[in-house]
Order: sequence, then C-alpha cells, then structure tokens
Amino acid sequence: MTDYVELRCQSAFSFLRGASLPEDLVDEAAHLGHGALALGDRDGVYGAPRFFRAAKDAGIRSLVGAEVVLDSGAALYVLVENRTGYKNLCRLLTQAKLRSQAARRGKRDAAVSCDDLVPHTEGLYCLAGGDQGPLALAAARGNATAARNSVDKLRRLFGDRLAIDVQRHLDPAEERRNRFIVDLARSLHVPLVATNDVRHARRPGRS
Repeated sequence: MTDYVELRCQSAFSFLRGASLPEDLVDEAAHLGHGALALGDRDGVYGAPRFFRAAKDAGIRSLVGAEVVLDSGAALYVLVENRTGYKNLCRLLTQAKLRSQAARRGKRDAAVSCDDLVPHTEGLYCLAGGDQGPLALAAARGNATAARNSVDKLRRLFGDRLAIDVQRHLDPAEERRNRFIVDLARSLHVPLVATNDVRHARRPGRS
C-alpha cells in the first residue's frame, strides 16, 4: 500500500462538481494501493453510505466529511473524526438547508456563519485550503491581513484540528496562490497537507 491518502475528494453527489460515483472513486483508490480515502461532498453527506459500503468491501478505510459553504462566500472542508463529529457535521448541514428555504425567497445561497460553527466543531478536522477556501479568496485579493485573520478564526474554532492543504495542477495562478499560502502557514506554524482535490476517478471522467 502507498503512504499517501487523498483527503479532499468529491463525488457525483456534488452537483456540477464531481463526476464519479463513490464506488468508482473507491475502486480506483484500491487499484492504486491506497489504504484509505476521504469523501467530502459539497453541502451534504448524500454519498456517504455508498462510499462506506464500497470502502468496506474494498478493504480500505473510509473518511467522511463535507464542504460547507460559509456566509463569506468561502467553502470550508471538514472531515469527521468520530461519532460526535458526524453529529456536529449533520447539524451544520441541517442548519444550512433550513436556512436555504428562506434564502431561496431572498435569492441568496444557503450558508453557515462562524457563529453557527462555534458549538459544532468538536470531532471535526478542518482543511482550510482548496480553490474556494477562505485562504484562496484572500490570496486572490493579495490580502495577507485577511488571510491571517481567517487562520486565527479557524484556529480558535478547531484548535489543533486545523491544517492547510495545497494542490498542484500546473496552473500558474494556483502556483502563486500556493506560495502565498505556504508562506502564511509556515509563519503561523499551521501544518501543511498535500491534496489533489479529486473530482473524478479516472482520466476519461474529467470531461
């Protein structure tokens, strides 16, 4: 087995974002010799039961999470550590869905605020990277102060259950963002993690 574990992955249950079913993602991870795989679809855990069963059948560990949209417009990616974490994630997602009913009337997207997060972070591990994460938005504006403030807020919320993940997709804009984020993480002593932001199991699925 390989030592690498993909922690940022979305399936076809992330509408217009992921292209592969959970079973296909698990099959490819097993084929590549991975011992575990994480699935964090956007605003829901719809694919989690299928993902869990497929991972169990394939003999690899399943890590479940979700990408939660914040009222700032950023998206926060969190992974479940235990039963308490799963309950807290479901509560956050439920709050967002209930709010979305009112948001539709006002033509606004459903989201959660930092205040919503405060009582619901136990048992959740946060990856603050990603192309729609709070640091990416700050990096796009070249706003180091906003990025530091975001990390400070997340550290207060998640404590040592916080890391910043970076990806490399041979995109010049992404490379500039990565340099910004890596320097920030090192200056603030926040762990760095490599992810691939997987959206499809195999190359043909990219289209």
